Amino acid sequence: MSNASSNRNRWMTPAPKTPFFKVADFLQRSDVWSRIGLCVLTTGILYFVMFGWEPPFSYRIRQAPLRDLHANTVFEDEDPKATLEKRERTKRNFKNYYENDAQKIEIIREELINDVFSIMQQEWGEVESSNLWSEFFEVDANTTEATAADEESFNLFRESLSADKELEKLKTILDLALLDIKQKGLLIELSHESDVGSVEQIQVYPLGNSDASEVIKIEEVRIAEVTDELQKRLSEKLNNESDTITDPGLVSDRIFSWLKRKLPETLSWNEGYSKEERDKAVDAVDVEMKQINISDPLKSGTLNILSLDSTGIMAGVPLTFEDIELLKKEHQARIANESVQEKLIRSAMFFGLFAAIFSMFCQYLFYRDRHLLDDLKQFSILLGLMLVTLTLAWIVTINNAWRAEIIPITIFSMTIAIVYHIELAMLVATLVALAYTVAHGFGLSEFVILTASSSSAALMCRVIRSRTKLVNVGAVVATIVFPTVIGVNYLMGQPLTFNLAAEALWFAGGAGVAGLMMTALLPFLERLFDIQTDISLLELSDANHPLLKELVQRAPGTYNHNINVASMSEAAADAIGANGLLCRVGAYFHDVGKLRKPEYFIENQGGGPNKHDDLTPSMSTLVILAHVKDGIEIGRKHRLPQRIINLIEQHHGTTLIEYFYQRALSLLEESGDEEAIANLDESDFRYPGPRPQTPEAAVMMLADAVESACRVLREPAPARIESLVRDITKKKFEDGQFEDCDITIKQLNTIQESLIKSLNAMYHARIKYPEAQAAVAT
Repeated sequence: MSNASSNRNRWMTPAPKTPFFKVADFLQRSDVWSRIGLCVLTTGILYFVMFGWEPPFSYRIRQAPLRDLHANTVFEDEDPKATLEKRERTKRNFKNYYENDAQKIEIIREELINDVFSIMQQEWGEVESSNLWSEFFEVDANTTEATAADEESFNLFRESLSADKELEKLKTILDLALLDIKQKGLLIELSHESDVGSVEQIQVYPLGNSDASEVIKIEEVRIAEVTDELQKRLSEKLNNESDTITDPGLVSDRIFSWLKRKLPETLSWNEGYSKEERDKAVDAVDVEMKQINISDPLKSGTLNILSLDSTGIMAGVPLTFEDIELLKKEHQARIANESVQEKLIRSAMFFGLFAAIFSMFCQYLFYRDRHLLDDLKQFSILLGLMLVTLTLAWIVTINNAWRAEIIPITIFSMTIAIVYHIELAMLVATLVALAYTVAHGFGLSEFVILTASSSSAALMCRVIRSRTKLVNVGAVVATIVFPTVIGVNYLMGQPLTFNLAAEALWFAGGAGVAGLMMTALLPFLERLFDIQTDISLLELSDANHPLLKELVQRAPGTYNHNINVASMSEAAADAIGANGLLCRVGAYFHDVGKLRKPEYFIENQGGGPNKHDDLTPSMSTLVILAHVKDGIEIGRKHRLPQRIINLIEQHHGTTLIEYFYQRALSLLEESGDEEAIANLDESDFRYPGPRPQTPEAAVMMLADAVESACRVLREPAPARIESLVRDITKKKFEDGQFEDCDITIKQLNTIQESLIKSLNAMYHARIKYPEAQAAVAT
């Protein structure tokens, strides 16, 4: 029967679930899907920020490629040689600007009319003595006397114009004959020099109106070449007026003779405007493009001075700005030529990368920092910081000349180390560096550099007790990064050149800047994340803090108790590796709630009557319990940090106020009320809690309890102090006060030893001096 019953029970026991069903149950939880949704949302934002569907651009300035680079796709690039030749042709063919002062022709015309009037009104003798006729008729150079032919020609000239007394016809003929010269201008020789031989054309514009320029041939304005055409037009116009002018040929010769001597140069070269317009014309020349085919060697726009040909991107030669621009053109062509299928595959790989990264991140939180995974707000903050960091790193990488991704990643690592802890900072900073490196297509050297910078920065942020500490962190990280950049790049095949040293200096400078920026950001981070660095804790420990000053004045006994607890808890916390400074500052404020009713606490009564003698145990308990709630209210009113308020709230946990509980029990036993004794609830005499959540809160609970208990010892000998400390610790432990905080038995023993040592120092034995003998008067 027993065997049958045993077999039946074994078959009734449910079989353990397989991994498949465990995963299925796990995925049915809503909190799991909320975390997965946040990770997917973060990945989606990064997908659009980082263009996750595009192939990465993995080149940077000063990087030396390990092989000669050839085109992976067909694209067009500038042909510098053809462009240069085209610009030179434009420069050679440029037509300089000349300004035409047509008013000079008008002045010559008026002067000619005036001379003709003078001849018409004077006789030969008067004209001969004034040499006026010599302007119209050339005198023989071998004699100074006028010949009969001169006088005859003079008379014929006057007779030919006698019918035109007012010279109206002559004025009209001159206007017509000089019209072309007036519009185009006159020039003796070109004022500008040309490097390309003869210049055939210039641009002429009226005085003060450069917008009305027109292209003119040189032979149309050069005086030596236009005089024949002028004589021809003048003769033609005079012949058409033969009914008024009797001898048009004679008049034409004399007028032309006068004009030939007097024609002015009306064109002047505008050098400044010409150079300005020539530069504009050269700059406006379209860039000549050439097609680069697959496998063609990539050649940047940098020209070889001797060959006027582009230099290729060769192995071992650091990349220049021009090389990067060429590689970007190839990259853009590659993006444009990719099919939809290729983009979908690349997008899937992008999401797969971040799925792996967030999977590692969540696994770490699950096993090492479960509270950060359970707290949706904290989990969201961590994802948000990763998102912001990767976005900033991507933005500062867009401009290849000013890549500074080391700055946001190093700042991110220091932030996590300060807000949370170093181990988490090193992990998430490494994951961010990995995501950034792979998404950009960079090599192992980039990942090693970013990891070295972020890890060393996190390790140095263990204790921040001054503003200059972060500057020192940046300086130390910079000294680590500099040799790391040189070493890892050299091992990866980069040549040991000045460019590599400049690259190392650039990264080191970025690490230093990260330290400086973190110094400025720290106060904002403290307020944003409600964290307390050692700097802010030291500021709170100032004796001039309003709450501490009020404690000294209104509750001096409590203030003295707080000071003792502070020194004891700091030493104990340091002994177990907890935050001793946080314990010390928290202890300063842990009993500020006693300010509401200081006279109800024994340390402030100064030997006077005890207020609790007139109260029932229940009422006394309420007064004692209230100091925790009052302390929280006062702390929030004075804007104490949340971590300090947590210590105020947790420093008694759910401890039993044993004195008043036993007193209430004794009173009921004396009255013999069995029913009341049975209904006496121990929970009414316990603090509301919560129990200590951190090692610091546990340390302060023990320090507070043993310091108060030692005060009632009549003879605080070392043995009694040790026994007292161990008894109180044992009671707290058996009461379950340490079940909610991450503290071990070994650490509890270390805390006990530290507290015993501190109390022995406070209550050490003193030498009893003999009483002074009275002086004997002599």
